[in-house]
Amino acid sequence: MPELAPHTTKIIALVTVSILLLIVLITLGRSFILSKRFQKACQLYEDEKYGEAIPLFQKIIARQKSNDLAQLLLGKCFVGQGNLTEAISTFETLTQSSPKNVDAYIELGKVYMQQGKIDSAIAQFEQAAKIKPNKFAEPHRVLGLALKEKGETKAALSSLEKAKKLYSAQKSYPMIEAIDEEIHTITEQSS
Repeated sequence: MPELAPHTTKIIALVTVSILLLIVLITLGRSFILSKRFQKACQLYEDEKYGEAIPLFQKIIARQKSNDLAQLLLGKCFVGQGNLTEAISTFETLTQSSPKNVDAYIELGKVYMQQGKIDSAIAQFEQAAKIKPNKFAEPHRVLGLALKEKGETKAALSSLEKAKKLYSAQKSYPMIEAIDEEIHTITEQSS
């Protein structure tokens, strides 16, 4: 194989570096566009403009299948529109692709609660609580509320006490107060 002239080697190196820089810039540009689109979708969600937010979240998910937050917010948009079937489908997809996503199980359980499917909701809340039982308080709180609806007072109180303990460790006083009110209500109703 013939040896390349030093000038040719420099040109090849320059072209290679230029191509790599172009690839990096294209990737960064796409990320920036997705970031802008995500910010817009989130703002539309916050403004309760679910019909406008949904297609943006869908485009984001099509390009970033692992964007759990986009999927979660897409599901919440469907809930906001009252499209519980699509919400369930979205949350189920998220729980399958990210089985440790606590929020996905909680949101799926909340949809089941809206549908009056308390046992299905309890199953989702229990799954969420199992993921990190001594870290996340919210799964225990919503589980307690679902158990209360089912009439399982003792189990409801136990879950709410667990949530209160975890929220206390986080110094989340408004949540502690809300749980205290729930515990008080349950205790009064059962006496």
